[in-house]
This record gives sequence, C-alpha cells and structure tokens, in this order.
Amino acid sequence: MTLYFFERITEDDFLGPVVIAAEDEVRAWDLLGRRERKEVATLRAESWEVAQELGEIPSRPSIVYPSHYRRAVLQGPS
Repeated sequence: MTLYFFERITEDDFLGPVVIAAEDEVRAWDLLGRRERKEVATLRAESWEVAQELGEIPSRPSIVYPSHYRRAVLQGPS
C-alpha cells in the first residue's frame, strides 16, 4: 500500500493535502474522483496533482516534502 498526497494549486486557491492509501496511482486517482464526485480527467484539468508518494514509512523521524518542493530546491531560485 502506498500513501498518495494530492493537492490542487491555482492562482486563487490551494486544496490539500488529501492523503489516499491505495495499491497504485490509478486506484488513488479513482478514490480521489469518488471523494470529489468528479471524473479523473476533470480533476487533472482542475490542476489536481500527486504532490508526493510515500511507499514506506521513514525508518527515522523526518520531514516529507511534496515533490514540487524538491524540484524547487534542486532547481534553485529563478
């Protein structure tokens, strides 16, 4: 089981994290769609994305950053 952290970021709004435990990402999207009562394609069009996948619990205390935070750190300031 993997934990999927979903979020939606737009110019006017931020929703998340919505954490879903599922066997795979396809199933996680399906569960998010049921929660939001929308088709997966609609969710993607509304800027929902997987911010992070956590396939296992860290073995020691740590901070788990969403993937876009990691990208920002790796890319550095614009």
